[in-house]
Amino acid sequence: MDIASYYTKAKQLWDESHAVSGVPKCTCAKRECGVNGRLQEYTEERKLIQFLMGLNSSYTAVRGNMLMMSPFPSMSQAYSLLIQEER
Repeated sequence: MDIASYYTKAKQLWDESHAVSGVPKCTCAKRECGVNGRLQEYTEERKLIQFLMGLNSSYTAVRGNMLMMSPFPSMSQAYSLLIQEER
């Protein structure tokens, strides 16, 4: 499967999962705790790792490079790097 098709399939599964599962959200009055932002970052990081780990072996080097980045790249950055590598 090419990168675009793989990403589309993964995104569809993530969207379906999000629709049926309830991610906890902060409901404190002032929302000063910042938990909503941290949960969003955590969720995006998990999606990125899941996406990268599902790649076939021809992307081992680029996957390793992305997993060593600090901070992790965004999903759109990772997608762009993978599209470039695919070409």
